[in-house]
Amino acid sequence: MKKALKYIGLTIIIALAAGLTIFYFFPQKIIDTTNWTYSQEAKLEKKSIVIDNYTVNYYQSKTWDKKQTLVLLHGMGDDKSSFLQSAIELSQKYNLILPDLNGHGENAKDKDRNYSIKGQTIFLNQFFKALKINYFYLGGNSMGGHTALAYTLNYPEEVKSLILINAPGVTLDDHIVYGGFGKPMKTAEDLNKVLDRVFYKAPELPAPIANYMIETINNNLDFVDHVLVPSIVKGADFNLKNSIHNIGVPTLILWGKHDSVVKANVPIYLHKNIKNSNLVYIENASHSPQLEQPEVVAEAIISFLNEVK
Repeated sequence: MKKALKYIGLTIIIALAAGLTIFYFFPQKIIDTTNWTYSQEAKLEKKSIVIDNYTVNYYQSKTWDKKQTLVLLHGMGDDKSSFLQSAIELSQKYNLILPDLNGHGENAKDKDRNYSIKGQTIFLNQFFKALKINYFYLGGNSMGGHTALAYTLNYPEEVKSLILINAPGVTLDDHIVYGGFGKPMKTAEDLNKVLDRVFYKAPELPAPIANYMIETINNNLDFVDHVLVPSIVKGADFNLKNSIHNIGVPTLILWGKHDSVVKANVPIYLHKNIKNSNLVYIENASHSPQLEQPEVVAEAIISFLNEVK
């Protein structure tokens, strides 16, 4: 008995040691495992498709058995995992698609591609055609919401309802939302300054995860600052201020109340100028409420879409 307990204890020690090794030396594995766990709970599978020699990566519901399809788009510098936590509840109601946008996530960062907001809508239209999806609910956070807004204006016959989550897209008071990272990050304090801008309460990250995020941001800094941001700010569909009155579909404007990235007058302007729109604020959330209040975001989307059936 004692010998058995000895081996059990040794097995636990080895397992813990292996876990700590992965935690400290392979933080990407921890992140991948976390995303995999969320995706499995949401009954999503990771897939890819090649369109014009460009591989597009995305999550899609494993079983395509719901009546309605919901597409959710992540923000700038984010990826398809952004809505995984909300997807756990949303997947019970809808066929879900969570794509990596052009130049994001696992998609190649080819400097010769069109990364303007209009370019993202063209990219998505090709993606939807390849998947043979032609009528769906469309939503997005931040740049993803901006893209969803532009997509609805460019392809109004394809979008059944629109969901804008802390989305820019209209320029008010000469305030520019899109900015680069500037200098490379060196310390956890540098990272915390960025996190404080997008979170109501920034998460306390373990050192290995924080260091991994710093390294990832620094590796993407040149692309974001010198390719992505200029393409958006100087490209087509950057300022849709004079076009949003043409939005004809029911629209949910879902807003993390404490957003310091997009000014507080933007959701009010959107609500005033999109005729059939609801404005809902989320407490204790900032620029990316799906990361801070994923269940609240999911419930707000479900409630809205139930009303506009």
